[in-house]
Amino acid sequence: MKKINVSWLLPIILVGISLIIGIFLVKNIVTKPQPKENEVISTEELKSKIDAKTPFKLIDARSKDRYELEHLPNAINIPENELDKIKNVALPTEYLVVYCEGFGCPSAKEAKNVLAKKGYKNVRIYNEGIPGWKADGNSTVKGSGTTIKNLASRYKTLPLVLLAGLTDGFNPCAIGMLLFLLGYLIIFAEKPEMSLKLGIAYIATTFMAYYLLGLVLLNSLYVITGSSGFQAISRSVNYVIIGVLTIAAIVNIKDVFFYGKGLSLQIPKKVRGQLEKVVEIATLPSTIVLAFLVTFFESPCSLPVYIGTLKILHETYSATVTLFYLALYNLMFVMPIIVLLVAVLKGEQMVKIKEWEHRNKKNMKLTMALMQLFIAAIIYFY
Repeated sequence: MKKINVSWLLPIILVGISLIIGIFLVKNIVTKPQPKENEVISTEELKSKIDAKTPFKLIDARSKDRYELEHLPNAINIPENELDKIKNVALPTEYLVVYCEGFGCPSAKEAKNVLAKKGYKNVRIYNEGIPGWKADGNSTVKGSGTTIKNLASRYKTLPLVLLAGLTDGFNPCAIGMLLFLLGYLIIFAEKPEMSLKLGIAYIATTFMAYYLLGLVLLNSLYVITGSSGFQAISRSVNYVIIGVLTIAAIVNIKDVFFYGKGLSLQIPKKVRGQLEKVVEIATLPSTIVLAFLVTFFESPCSLPVYIGTLKILHETYSATVTLFYLALYNLMFVMPIIVLLVAVLKGEQMVKIKEWEHRNKKNMKLTMALMQLFIAAIIYFY
């Protein structure tokens, strides 16, 4: 009987845990607990009531800020944490419809429960919210001013996501570690045949780990902003993200002119030394572990743009569409290291590639800084 190679256990466990967490987070983002069928009203039924001018009250349970940006026709704004005001606008016998951001938003259901306790029994939830209303071709009432939504529309979300992901991927942290891995295999270990196998493992694991990190961040945004009770925190999150992006941009611009002096957004030298020891193991399990570790420790390099982009997507689209854009972002994030791997496999000399990386390190820093400032500007005008 063959002995089980225990060196495979750690990466298998890591990948398994990642998949389980990822599935849980996707389910948590997309499929929040939904109200019962007899508690909801469809888009068609709601539209017919509005068109027929049937007497009823349509209540937007989101925060005042979100209501002023965009709301359904004839809707009045009573955030779920201010439902005591309902007695001023509706009698307990009136027909009420409550909505918020759509599937995944808990505010409407929470508002219905509060209203039921106050004696309002004839309450329905418009579960599809604004995304469902617009998906059927219906118009909304939009406020004035500059918002994330109209800025994202103006600059086209798809190119923005692709460019942000690509810019984020062109960071010296991820590129440098893959170069070290490939260089070690080809030059020192004399195992060039392992380059394709381990290169693909590194890239695939990086994609999965970074996507998982995005799910964690995205889920946090939905938890914080999903309820009007978090209104103040939600505004603070915007300022925190803007601050992080701005500070990161300043540090990157500093590196363009004074690289190596003072604070830099890079993997710490001590940690890098430990990662290089993992590289020297040069096995499939160690490469998978390496990719997870690099994803974690390169956060200072890549996380600001990632968080900023997620914030824009969160404010612009439904959860399902956001997950699609998240996948595109991560595909672009690993594109530079895919190109790098292909170049090495086609026979490009490691010395030349390393020289290219060294020559363009400052350009990568500057490009990253400009993208960070651009995303910060979009969020600032929300």
